[in-house]
Amino acid sequence: MIFENMGFYFKEALLSFRRSTLMSLAAIISITTILMVVGVFLLIYLNSNLFLKNIESQLEIVVYLEDDISKTELDNLKNTIVSVDGIKEVKFISKEEAYQRLLKDLGDQKDIFTAIEVNPLPASFEIKVKDSKTIEQIANRVAKLKKVEEVDYGQETVERLLNFTYIFRRAGVLILVLLVFASILIISNIMRITVYARRQEIEIMSLVGATSQFIKWPFIIEGFLQGFISAILAIIILYNFYFFAINKVHQVIPFLPMVGNKMDLLPLGLAIVLLGSLVGILGSMFSVGKYLNV
Repeated sequence: MIFENMGFYFKEALLSFRRSTLMSLAAIISITTILMVVGVFLLIYLNSNLFLKNIESQLEIVVYLEDDISKTELDNLKNTIVSVDGIKEVKFISKEEAYQRLLKDLGDQKDIFTAIEVNPLPASFEIKVKDSKTIEQIANRVAKLKKVEEVDYGQETVERLLNFTYIFRRAGVLILVLLVFASILIISNIMRITVYARRQEIEIMSLVGATSQFIKWPFIIEGFLQGFISAILAIIILYNFYFFAINKVHQVIPFLPMVGNKMDLLPLGLAIVLLGSLVGILGSMFSVGKYLNV
């Protein structure tokens, strides 16, 4: 029965938009603003998380090898390291390559090595791991292998970074939950105000014998439309502002990693649409129900 009358309910909802244009516009503008605040925080969180992931991906284990290692032992050692679970990439750095790197890093001060006839630097493996949380465990395991002289992964720096990223991500999720909860309360109150302005209409319809479903559905659909339209407006404004902003940022800091793929931002857009539509529906439903029970 409800679905049979859905066309009628939609018409009534659209007529309500027309009859109370100012109230509907005020509600849409208010909800759009709130959803934009949520969206801005989500964009900041996404980009901050990407930045931290980029830093974590650069963490590596440097395995310094003994000078007397043979070619066979070197190949066996590399195969053993590659087989360790959790390792993403293993790169061999010869003594000569390590020496050339050092000279490049020293720049104008490289002349201090002109008096050294023998290359003092050891050959090494540079290891990148799949998950930065396992870096210590893998480093300790590799350190026990034969012909490994020393393993370095910047233990202190890694521990501080991992602790920071852990706290940041947990704090970000907590703030997001609180922000969404606050947004739900504010949007629900906005919907309640729009319904309150038409409370007499609801009470009159109830007195003349209209069923609760007949009264509720146009308001529910109207609430959905207000939330949906607000979400679409918020997404359009956010996306245009965001891509304008990242273009400006990349002009100043071209190497800064930022979410620039529209498909990566699709879940954010869907979340905003879902939040706006759902809160619009629930806010209208509970608000109308309050006056039906009077």
